[in-house]
Amino acid sequence: MARYRYLALDREGKQIAGEMAAESPEEVKRRLREMGYFPADIGEAAQTALRRPRQMGRGRGIGGSDIVLVTRQLADMTAARLPMFRSLSVLAEQSSSAGLRNLIEAIRTDVQEGQPLSEALRRHPRHFRDLYVNMVHAGETSGHLDAVLLRLAEFLEKSHQRRSQVISALLYPAVLITVAIGAVAFIVGFLIPKLSALFAELEQTLPLITQILLIVAGVLGKIWWLLLLFIVVCALGIRWYMRTPGGREALDVWTLRLPLLGPIWHKMAVSRLARTCGTMLGGGVPILTALEISGNAVGNRPMTRAVEAMRDEVREGTGLAAALERAGMFPPVLVHMAAVGEETGRLSEMMSRVADSLDFEVDSTLGRLTTLLEPFVIIIMGIIVGFIVLAVLLPIFQINAAIGR
Repeated sequence: MARYRYLALDREGKQIAGEMAAESPEEVKRRLREMGYFPADIGEAAQTALRRPRQMGRGRGIGGSDIVLVTRQLADMTAARLPMFRSLSVLAEQSSSAGLRNLIEAIRTDVQEGQPLSEALRRHPRHFRDLYVNMVHAGETSGHLDAVLLRLAEFLEKSHQRRSQVISALLYPAVLITVAIGAVAFIVGFLIPKLSALFAELEQTLPLITQILLIVAGVLGKIWWLLLLFIVVCALGIRWYMRTPGGREALDVWTLRLPLLGPIWHKMAVSRLARTCGTMLGGGVPILTALEISGNAVGNRPMTRAVEAMRDEVREGTGLAAALERAGMFPPVLVHMAAVGEETGRLSEMMSRVADSLDFEVDSTLGRLTTLLEPFVIIIMGIIVGFIVLAVLLPIFQINAAIGR
């Protein structure tokens, strides 16, 4: 396969120059016409071809919100019938992030050389996962890439919004607990030792509650570094264990069995499965491929194995609803909605509706838990501070009583 340089015109008469790997000049002309260009001049490229900027686009500083925005803009330009090369050029020009700009330029170079967009995206798995690539490939195959990109943009926006909502719901309780722990540590580590020296000078029998406080503060003051080292070692050990297959399996099983958070994590996993599968089916991806990618996107190994078993049953001719019911790990609403979707031919729509319903339930539950957690933390903090204040004030009351006598 040789490399050819070309000069072409777009629909607005603007010149486009580049290089392409092809079998013959006729193939270059055909690809250029498929890309929406009018070939003007084609010749063999020199051996010192331009280096492709693919390695420049390693993606530093590229976040999920950047990919969401790029997908939305690419969907809009594709719907406006703008050629793909021109769309990618516009995205690269208006990108304010160097990493994102290099990534788009690398994709544009592949497209310029005649690669389909899906293959160009497949070269960057860090930013474009199998779900993304397979949906784009399905859109290219069906000829409805604009609709698929729009559906994909909506899916990414909802997923990003979902993560932001969960983080926001858990952020305030985490900050509140951190502040409470910091305040108690300051009182016990800084104030109590000063009061301890004062009480020692009085040479007076202290109340039991004060003695307990001074003993606890003294012990913590001597072994605080051991406690810190123990916490760090435990954190590193747990982190290492969680990276092993057995540790990850144990964590996933334990997560689903938690009294309050277990049902929440289960609904979130089912929602990811339903939304991912519904989005891919709506984009024209075959159901077996959709189940394979959706199972990997669940984020829970027992549920992933259940989806793999479902995929094998569907391959053998079993309906999706029957496979879901036989798995025994999915709520009845998903089973019944899948059955309705199969009967009416709107499976992707039904799966997306289930995901919306489960997301609403998760949001409501997290909101209630957050509302209950705030006063609970305040009460615990009040008990601890009240204990400390009482332990400090009782000796002072005893001194005042002795002076009054």
